Amino acid sequence: MSDAAPLDESAIPRSFPVSVEHFRKGMRRLTGAVNIVTTAHEGGLHGLTATAVCSLSGEPPRLLACVNVVGRTFGYILNSRRMGVSVLAHRHIELAKRFANMTDIGEHDRFTGHDWTRLDAGAPVLTDALVGFDCMVDEMFVTPSHGVIIGEIKHVSFGPEGAPLLYSGGAFGTLKHDA
Repeated sequence: MSDAAPLDESAIPRSFPVSVEHFRKGMRRLTGAVNIVTTAHEGGLHGLTATAVCSLSGEPPRLLACVNVVGRTFGYILNSRRMGVSVLAHRHIELAKRFANMTDIGEHDRFTGHDWTRLDAGAPVLTDALVGFDCMVDEMFVTPSHGVIIGEIKHVSFGPEGAPLLYSGGAFGTLKHDA
């Protein structure tokens, strides 16, 4: 027999069967860093806003990005085998919206008005990003909806420091930094 207190039924969180609606509602509570994933292919620059980016390994240095296979950028990354990841600061909210199709700015004008550079792999990275990763695609795993892209990092560029841009609850924000 256990000495544990009886279970308080009111303390048990409500759970639901998995549905698209509940999945999306749950994922809105997962805070993610905001990044712009880019590539260059056949003379054009392409990119999108993504929160599904993370470190994969330090040796060799690799990161992982998940990109919707329906979007154009995925196909360009697939064909070019190069990828840039620019980790955004809070000062980049409007740029994040631009690459997330949340503005009237068209795909071909997304890169205007900001300084971009290309390192050895050739994909553009934002010059004043918190950090930019220049990657060659090492491996890709394609699911019905998203490609999981593993990028081998060839170069890292550091921009000015600042508060990170985050996305949570359907809104952009940042961390409060105490001085």
